[in-house]
This record gives sequence, C-alpha cells and structure tokens, in this order.
Amino acid sequence: MNPTSSTLQCNAILRPVWKWKLLLLWHVVGALLIGSLFWPVTKVYWEMFDIAFFKMINSTLRDRPTWQLFWACANHKLADWVEDVCILAFFWAYVKQAHSSLRLRKVAEVLFCALFIGAVICLVNQILFRENLQITRLSPSSVVDDCVRLSKEVSCMRVKDVSSKSFPGDHGTTALLFGASFSLLAGWRLGILASLYAAFLCMPRMITGAHWFSDVVVGSGTIAIITLSWAFCSPLFSRFTCGCERLFKRITGKQ
Repeated sequence: MNPTSSTLQCNAILRPVWKWKLLLLWHVVGALLIGSLFWPVTKVYWEMFDIAFFKMINSTLRDRPTWQLFWACANHKLADWVEDVCILAFFWAYVKQAHSSLRLRKVAEVLFCALFIGAVICLVNQILFRENLQITRLSPSSVVDDCVRLSKEVSCMRVKDVSSKSFPGDHGTTALLFGASFSLLAGWRLGILASLYAAFLCMPRMITGAHWFSDVVVGSGTIAIITLSWAFCSPLFSRFTCGCERLFKRITGKQ
C-alpha cells in the first residue's frame, strides 16, 4: 500500500457501501447457530457435548495444585487488566508495523475496534441479555456433580466458578470480538496469534465451570458474528476510521 492509498480510500467512501449478500449470509449463520442451541432436536447434542467438554477440561484440575493456582489467577479480576494489556500489545504491534504515513489510519482502526467491543459488551451483553432478556441458565459447576470447584480449592483468592445466568459469556464475547476484528485488520500472521490468544481468554471461565462451551461458541459467537457483520459489511467501519484519520491529521498538522 502506498502512502496516499488511505487518502484515496477515504475519498472513495463518500457514498454508502453496503455488502448486502455478506450481511445476510452472516445473519443466516448466526440464526442457525443460536437456533441449534434452542431447537429440541439439536439442543440435546449441545447438552451432551457441553457436559463432556466440561468434565474433560475440569478434570485436569483434580489433585494438581499448581495447575489450580494458574487457572485461579487467570480467572481472577486482576487478570483482566493483564489480558487488556496484552490486547493493547497486539494493537500496538499492528500500528507499529505499518508505514509511517499510514499509522494515523491504523490508530483510527484500533480506536474503532476498542469502542465497538466496549459498546457491544455494554449494549448487547449487559443491557439486552442481563437486564432485559435475563436468560436463566445454570453454569456447569451447578449442574455437574463431583466437579472441581476452584473457589474451594484455592481459598486465597476470589474465583468465579458459578453463575445462574451463564448465557452468553461476557469474557467470551470480548475475546471473540477482539480475535475476529483484529484478524480482519491485521491479516493471517498476527491474526492467527490473536485468535489463539482469544481462545485462551475463553478458557478460564469454562475450565472453572462458570460458563458452558456453548455459552461461548453459540452465545458469544452469535453476538460477534451479527455485530461484526454490521460493522464491516456496512459503511460504519470505513466512515468512522476515515473521519478519525482526518481529525488526527488536522490535530497533528499532517496532510
């Protein structure tokens, strides 16, 4: 990409650009995904897989104090700050590797992703699901007998390993939104690393029993698919980043 490409791209977004076919496709995928969890015929298979998956990963905690301490720390609220710093490091690497003439554009793209993820968590996960829909779903630790409860095994710190409203997972939504949006921007090399990191971010709540596998894959996955389709299959992303880039150039005096 040459130094003037971002300016030409911004000038080309003066008219709305909608990718209607892709937008419809991702809505169909999201509908099929969420429908599979509530349709009685397929719901049974999700329940079987959820229980088997939880027993498999949770059993790795039994009689392993060091492993228990690691996941207890990963599950602690303070770990959220460390995880956020790591996400910022990914975004910093994305901006840093760009040509100097394109960095303001990259900063605008990073700003969009950060604000978009925050908005989705607040409006969809918190307001829509937690406050309005209020879907009651017991977490694995409340359903599966004889599971390892880290809150009892590691008493020196507060660990979230139970929930009465486990669907969807907030951490899972954040992780999937980050992994998907970053991969769309950064390409496959950094995208693979970001996706692996996003998968790791989903694990602490699942291994301790606060969320089912389907809470993340179906619940958080559907939210990520639908919301990101509106961000990237509509003019929203392009117009926001172009507008911010122009603002940054005026502030910094760059042309």
